[in-house]
Amino acid sequence: MVEIIPAILSRTAADYHKKFKAVEPFVDWIQVDIVDGRFAPNRTIGPEAIKPFLTSKKLEIHLMVKFIEDWVDRFIKIPAVKRIIFPIETAAEPIKLITHLRHHNIEAGAALNPDTPVEKLRHIIGYLDMVLLLSVYPGFQGQHFVHNIFKKIIQVREMRPDITIEVDGGIEPGTARKCAEVGANVLAAGSFIFEHARKGASGSIFGNAKMSTSGRFTSTESGYKIEGETYQERIKNALEILKADVEGAVSTLEG
Repeated sequence: MVEIIPAILSRTAADYHKKFKAVEPFVDWIQVDIVDGRFAPNRTIGPEAIKPFLTSKKLEIHLMVKFIEDWVDRFIKIPAVKRIIFPIETAAEPIKLITHLRHHNIEAGAALNPDTPVEKLRHIIGYLDMVLLLSVYPGFQGQHFVHNIFKKIIQVREMRPDITIEVDGGIEPGTARKCAEVGANVLAAGSFIFEHARKGASGSIFGNAKMSTSGRFTSTESGYKIEGETYQERIKNALEILKADVEGAVSTLEG
């Protein structure tokens, strides 16, 4: 089974709450992106915006921060937080950090930027609950999908066959299916769910698309259309489109 997790990247508490309430009825997990302005050139909300917002859903905190130790304990105190993903690039003592998270019954994940080789995981992958592979550069949503991600999914799966692999960034019909086909079992989608749903959107499914010389993808197959009278209805429809896309991949693999 491949799970779709909505990814919220918000600069204000109001934007976070709006997106959260819109998607909350349709999912079990919600990812919240935390950017400190140092690790990446953007700055988002912090734990203060999340803590007062009570929910029965499970939160996955994706830290894109330079000093991990300044942030972890502030999120551990929030009851809904069940998983924290830290950037391998700034983790000084990753095994100690993983042990600390486990002590508080928090799942531990490590994230790799697009340019970070999978080999950086080798000494800690046996301790992790999951690995997150960024398929865009950190800090912003709506970027182009980075094409080397498929090879990295395969490399991580070979390194540890039983680990959960999440892909985050540029997830839409086509890229979602291809990630699932090569071994990802969690996909975090932000722009396709929240931004395309603002007005409704249409586009082409990746399917048999070919890579352009720039390393980006061009679509060649049938289209999709996000529909619904309200923002929440369009978010639900966007989730259904992604689920149908990855279910096609799973059916192909099982067949």
